[in-house]
Formats: sequence, C-alpha cells, structure tokens
Amino acid sequence: MDKQGDIRTLNLDQLISREGDQLELKIKNETDEDAEARRARDSADAKLKRTMTLILFVFALLITGAVFIACIVVALFGTPDDKKWACSIVTGITSGLVGYLVGQSKK
Repeated sequence: MDKQGDIRTLNLDQLISREGDQLELKIKNETDEDAEARRARDSADAKLKRTMTLILFVFALLITGAVFIACIVVALFGTPDDKKWACSIVTGITSGLVGYLVGQSKK
C-alpha cells in the first residue's frame, strides 16, 4: 500500500517476498444477506426444475403407456390392417425403451 493507505496500489512483489509464498485474492462483492438470498433462490429454482422434470417424465410415461396398451389391444383383436400399424408402433416404443435403457447403463 502507498502512504495514504490506498489499497488500489499494491506492490505484489512485496507481499510475496519468499519462494513458496502464495497470495490469495478474494473479492467479496455481495453482503452476507445477499449471498443467503441468492443461495435460497438458487435452491428454490433447482427444486422447481427437478419437480417440473419429474412431472414431464411421468406425463410422457403415462401417455406412452396408454398408446402401448392400446396398440397391444389392437394387435390382439383388430383387423389385419390395424394389426400392421399397431405392431409397428409397439416395435417403435419397445426399441425406444431399449435404447433409453442401454443409454442409461453407459453413464
């Protein structure tokens, strides 16, 4: 620091005079209350994101399950033309599920 005590003019060579000395500079630009509010907001945002992801996953699972069951019923009791498209959809859903499960096991 200079003679007036101005911290903006530091000589870093004087602070680290010996070999192996380390200097850690920490600038704090938020108050403790601001930091606590930011952490609470971030925590609430993360919880909302997890909840929305779970709701979306359950909704997609229910819709896919309903389509899968409907196609199984059509494949068992439908006309030959209906069985063709129903089996295609069942195959697509099954291969998508297998692909998802194989992708999850690689993580």
